[in-house]
Amino acid sequence: MGYFGILLGFALLMILSLRNVSIFISTLVASFAVMLFCGLPFVSTFLDDYYRSFGEIVTVMMPMYIFGAILAKVYASSGAAIAIADKICKALFGNASGSRVIARGLLAVIIASAVLCYGGINAAVAIITIYPIAMHIFDLAGIPKRFIMGAICGGAFTFALSGPGSPQPTNIVAMVIGTSPYCGWVAGVLGAVAEVVVMVYALTKLCQKALAKGERFAYGPRDTVYADTESPSFLLSLVPLIVLLVLFNVLTMHIFVASLAACAVAIVLFRPHMTEGKIMRAINEGAASSLGPACTIAAVNGFAAVIQKTAEYDDIINGMLTLNAAPVLLLIVVVSFICCMTGGSTTGTQIAIPVLAGPLTQKGLSLVFIHRVGVYAATMIDSLPHSGAVNMAVNIADLNMRDAYPAVFCSTVVATTVGTVVVALIMSLFPFLP
Repeated sequence: MGYFGILLGFALLMILSLRNVSIFISTLVASFAVMLFCGLPFVSTFLDDYYRSFGEIVTVMMPMYIFGAILAKVYASSGAAIAIADKICKALFGNASGSRVIARGLLAVIIASAVLCYGGINAAVAIITIYPIAMHIFDLAGIPKRFIMGAICGGAFTFALSGPGSPQPTNIVAMVIGTSPYCGWVAGVLGAVAEVVVMVYALTKLCQKALAKGERFAYGPRDTVYADTESPSFLLSLVPLIVLLVLFNVLTMHIFVASLAACAVAIVLFRPHMTEGKIMRAINEGAASSLGPACTIAAVNGFAAVIQKTAEYDDIINGMLTLNAAPVLLLIVVVSFICCMTGGSTTGTQIAIPVLAGPLTQKGLSLVFIHRVGVYAATMIDSLPHSGAVNMAVNIADLNMRDAYPAVFCSTVVATTVGTVVVALIMSLFPFLP
């Protein structure tokens, strides 16, 4: 019955999320189902596991999110987001029309998100920061807003986490087996290209179908719409983002300090384009909006803590590790499944890669193969509707899961599966490649 309880918990969480039930209620209901069928004590499991884990994540996330959210609001309110979006669109769109405009708009958002993540910015912070810029690109390209997180997550939750040289934790924690962050770089780069191609193609097709049905871009009630005629210049608008990347990557400052400094620079530089009341409103709204994303991820992490409390969880993991299957298949299945169960690619990679390295090297796989294919597999199904990161992204865009998830699924499940297969095939067929 315990195994049934775990499956029921996941099913309830996904179903309730797709029916737009609050993630806080969804995770409580799903956790209760797991406790009931696995025989876990109700009060102590909620207090000592669910809410303890909830609090730990909020403690970690809030310092990163708060100034990222304020920076995003300042960009939206000052018109700096429009300045960057206009420049990108003029460079990409040119005389293009129809599906080409859609594809180029999607590509611009995907690459912009990936650049921030490859610059070392936490994926969640990158999503918050890039959102106002992506909105204006979607507006100019005429792409319905419900596809926006498909594009942003397509840059933040995929190859930016698993690609060679990525500074994101998913790639870094796999180095525990003695590999380099750049290992398997040829296959890794080709896998990233494959993911981008699949994303742009699939999202363009979805957008075309939506437009044919009469859907159009429209701002949400919580979105900041810039109404003034004058905005900062393109180069000036880039300065706070450059400050953020330099402080974090070059000077190795904590992301909390780097984003705080970027906010201060943005407020000073964009002051001529914002009244004092507008600045305070952006600061207050940004600070308030940071709590939701942090608590959303925390709630799912609390559910994951309940799952990991059960004896059945350990049995499932141990059983999968002893499967009699081809080493490549075993690597992909075990890593992706553990990441799905823990709701995150980093946590799952941290658990699976060290455990798999020994047995799989004995079966003929190199450590480089295990690292690169493993981290790509980690991003395959960690982003199902139960994922805290996905729920956070949908919350930021003020969308509901039913509308937003098809695009997110194309980017973070379909594209990442294709990318993983490409990387595994190339490294299997051409093991001599660096």
